[in-house]
Amino acid sequence: MPHRLQLKRFSSSVVDYRFTSALRIRIEASDPDATGTDPAVFLYRRDPVNPYTSTHTDTFMTVCSPVDLAEYPVGAPSTASEYPFFRLHYVELDVRSTLYAKEIWLAIVREVQILLEAMERLAQLSLTETVNLGT
Repeated sequence: MPHRLQLKRFSSSVVDYRFTSALRIRIEASDPDATGTDPAVFLYRRDPVNPYTSTHTDTFMTVCSPVDLAEYPVGAPSTASEYPFFRLHYVELDVRSTLYAKEIWLAIVREVQILLEAMERLAQLSLTETVNLGT
């Protein structure tokens, strides 16, 4: 079955504050056709605990690669790993303009499509070598 995901974009209204604007966008991935494709395709880094607030911040890094999907856990970083990366099925960003929000949306759609195409190619194995061993 082909790899498929559905992306949904949510936006707030533009908030003007003094001389700047802000807009929040949220993009959620899902597998509504039950193809078995993991929707947690957004890679995050958990930053160190802030000593003043005793909280950590999770920073969105990129759309995952096929290797990222295999390596990093969903929901929170692995305590057994030295790498503070993990995956989520959504990304939420604050941006300064609707134009920038649209550019982010288009870039993420493009990157998820590239990921799905890569996963399809990785699933197509062909025999490249046979070795007979022993006497």
